[in-house]
Amino acid sequence: MYEVVMPRLSDSMEEGKIIKWKVKAGDAVREGDVLAEIESDKAAMELECFHDGRMAEIVRGDGAEVAVGQIIAYIAGAGEEAAAPAAEPRAAASAAPPVKPAAVAPAAAAAPAAAPPEARIAISPYARKLAESRGIDYTKIKGAGPHGRIMAEDIEQAARTVAQTQPQPPNIEPAPLKRVAEARPAEPDMEPLAAALVKRFHVDPASLRGSGPRGMILVDDVVAVLCVRPPAAAKPPADEELPALEVSEEEATVEDASFRLKTQARHVTAAKHVIPHFYVTVSADVTRLLARRADLKARLGATVTHLVMLACLKALRTHPEINCTWDRGRIIRWKHVNLGLAVETEQGLTVAVLAEAESLALSEIIRRTADLAQRAREQHLTAGDRRHPTFVISNLGMYDVEEFQAILNPPASVTLAVASAHAAPVIRGGGIHVGTVMHLTASCDHRVIDGVAAARFLQDLKRLMENPETLLEGAGA
Repeated sequence: MYEVVMPRLSDSMEEGKIIKWKVKAGDAVREGDVLAEIESDKAAMELECFHDGRMAEIVRGDGAEVAVGQIIAYIAGAGEEAAAPAAEPRAAASAAPPVKPAAVAPAAAAAPAAAPPEARIAISPYARKLAESRGIDYTKIKGAGPHGRIMAEDIEQAARTVAQTQPQPPNIEPAPLKRVAEARPAEPDMEPLAAALVKRFHVDPASLRGSGPRGMILVDDVVAVLCVRPPAAAKPPADEELPALEVSEEEATVEDASFRLKTQARHVTAAKHVIPHFYVTVSADVTRLLARRADLKARLGATVTHLVMLACLKALRTHPEINCTWDRGRIIRWKHVNLGLAVETEQGLTVAVLAEAESLALSEIIRRTADLAQRAREQHLTAGDRRHPTFVISNLGMYDVEEFQAILNPPASVTLAVASAHAAPVIRGGGIHVGTVMHLTASCDHRVIDGVAAARFLQDLKRLMENPETLLEGAGA
């Protein structure tokens, strides 16, 4: 039996939404078939099948929001019997069914029939490892998961059942021992799931009384404490720190935000909270460059965005320190420039990525950008089209914007905000002339980019934008 899990479609994706299943339980599927349409925080894409077989069960139905890595369906392989088609997939908001206690054969029962070959026993990898560590024979366990699959909860229940049937040692008063000064008490023995609950809910182990053999702390012991203690005042998520507004029907209409917009709101809020932003702005005299725009547009289809992309790629060649990422105490120095471009779609903003773009000619930048932007608007970007942007460009120049500051889009440590080109007085050869000036603002992650590095990068970027001969040299233009 193969597990179909919610894939990670972008670096920032933590959960996805199942828009629509393209197959139903009982359908035959082959490798490469489209199983479902999935929406991430960036875009919607098709979920492909990686195994030949038959849809055994659809665990989460249309509209379900599922964490990355969670099981959403099962595919029966060759020789396995698929489940009968269900009336309809499970609803997105329906509660998960309670876990049934695992059936364990008592020691006094008659010897069971020979177990089927191990390869045919449906058991999760974690449950198998847990069974081996606890000395549990999982071949005698009836799993409570889908189609009898043995889960970790079944192993834990089996371990408790076995422990309760074992005779307890007599309560013998130990001989007095010599006291060790200031000896730290040993940590109590806990079930793995009990230890996880203690860590997750910050339970003091000293407040627990183990009901298991030799005082082992069981899951039930932790749950009992959690049920009686007052709930802690948990800090709300970053995007819910402000109180909800009370709005009447006469004042406004209220609707639920889309899944992607809610996810995007969480990510930009987290980025602004976690990453220390700072901003550096330069003004580039692009009079000469724009004088060549009509010719470049006629011959190659080049726009100002394409020229800015080319200039950034050239500047990054001499400033590799900009093409890096801070990651939990590590500095990741990327070997290639994955150039991200903010694209506006009907579903909101998304960042499409030109992978390994550092040496692209202008014509190739134009071709690949047009293809990416089109697929972004049609919601057909792949996971690779959004993977690891190391430098991002956001251009609002077409909207008559004088200057703006962008929020960083990790893992990129710099996002360049490109404003409109406006007529302005410029000094050339000691005289004042009317030129065309564009403001370029770099939003930087101060954990890994300092002000001097950002200023030097922008200095070279400005020089390229102001000298079209240097910019277009060797660019196939």
